[in-house]
Amino acid sequence: MSNWRPQRALLSVTDKTNLETIASFLVNRGIELVSSGGTAQYLMQKGLPVTPVEQLAGTPEAFGGRMKTLSFNIMSGILFDRAKNCDVEEATTLGISPIDIVICNLYAFEDAVKKDASEKELVEKIDVGGPTMLRAAAKNSSNVLVLCDIADYENILNEWERDGSVGEQTRFNMAAKAFERTFLYDLAIYSKWRKLSPQAPTHGQALRYGENPHQAALVLPIQNHGATHSLAMTKPLQGKELSSNNLLDADAAWKAMSELSWNFSEQKSVCVVKHGNPCGMAVHKDGLQALKTAWQCDPVSAFGGILAFSFEIDETIAKFFDDKFIEVLIAPAFSASAREILKTKKNLRLLEVDAKTLNEGEWTLRSVHGGVLWQEEDEESFSTFKNMTNTNLSDEKIALARFGVIATKYLKSNCLALVDEHEGALRIAASGCGQPNRLDCLTLLIAPRARAANINVENCVLVSDAFFPFRDSIDAAATYGVKTIIQPGGSMRDQEVIEACNQHNIAMAFTGTRHFRH
Repeated sequence: MSNWRPQRALLSVTDKTNLETIASFLVNRGIELVSSGGTAQYLMQKGLPVTPVEQLAGTPEAFGGRMKTLSFNIMSGILFDRAKNCDVEEATTLGISPIDIVICNLYAFEDAVKKDASEKELVEKIDVGGPTMLRAAAKNSSNVLVLCDIADYENILNEWERDGSVGEQTRFNMAAKAFERTFLYDLAIYSKWRKLSPQAPTHGQALRYGENPHQAALVLPIQNHGATHSLAMTKPLQGKELSSNNLLDADAAWKAMSELSWNFSEQKSVCVVKHGNPCGMAVHKDGLQALKTAWQCDPVSAFGGILAFSFEIDETIAKFFDDKFIEVLIAPAFSASAREILKTKKNLRLLEVDAKTLNEGEWTLRSVHGGVLWQEEDEESFSTFKNMTNTNLSDEKIALARFGVIATKYLKSNCLALVDEHEGALRIAASGCGQPNRLDCLTLLIAPRARAANINVENCVLVSDAFFPFRDSIDAAATYGVKTIIQPGGSMRDQEVIEACNQHNIAMAFTGTRHFRH
């Protein structure tokens, strides 16, 4: 049973749905209700005892309701730490009454925006005291329960009835929800004010342009990861400003290179990205050879590309780009001689940033109309292989298979990658990505490219980012000479696909992990 024994609740809500239910529950457990303004009037009309917030605050409500709950006494009652004797003694000396529950939902700013309210009306819908109370209560969740969502009332009351209290983990969960609410609330206000104001952002940086030159764009720092450094806030050592596309491509190249460096730490890794897709990837013990191999994977696409390196760019690497057009180079360091050579390319951006660290716990954000998609970054890196066919994945191809899984992980779905070893380097021999089906990836993209480059397909590994739903891709792969296939598995027709491989004497291994990238 929890040691949490609340004495007092502060209620300040715009939406009063189910307020009477939870307020009555608290009163029946001897908990004092403190409230102000319309919330206090509503509770009193329902016959519930209410202590005016002014009585705890020591100051009256003022300025037409703009000042109600913001006071030293109220914030102290929420914030002081009951586990510290010095805090308890100080609260007693100062006459601070503890506030153990905060129930608050905010002024409906988002609704006002939807109704196309005037700027004056919007200003009055910006809540100040509410977010402050929510953040204070969330910060002190070991002592205070914060509720900002009406949908949580029933679950809280059920737990309280069942357990006689509300557990610390539940209070922590509610705190996380309060932080989410205040973040999204501030984001809504900022988004609207950015439209109303010509002022350039003072936090973060404006980009050269967005996806197209007629679109404005900026990048704002968000601590959505556990690392100490950030690609988004890395300033170019030279060159013109980055565009939105540059930054997206840089992120793809940097992350793919980083994952290669984790898996092949004894070798040098290079990744070339164009329009969000790796068009060249290679690892080799020699950095220049890794670069040459990555570039030759698809030199046409590499034109105007973005390259990421796991090692310092020196004079030799810099000279490679004498007659080549590229947009961005990313590396942990650039030697002085390399900087001297590269500065002749005035538009070329140089980003000096260490490789991404393993398992940062990064979250990614993408917007859709009316919402933001939050997702954990796909940080599953080190593949294991389960043989599924009569012919096993050979030991000498395991490293190549691991390389291929990384390649498909950073290619846009649907995708396949044909990878091989060329002059001591692991590389993408041919790839197909962004297609509605994998059969087109194989027959329309990979097969023609492999033929044009005179690739010995039997020595390659064909890797898929997701399962094969039918055997048709296997039959096609067999006609091109494929002898080894890696896929995650998980289709209802896995057995049909396995049988097709056995008929064609193809080795197939499952990883058990899908790597879609949309």
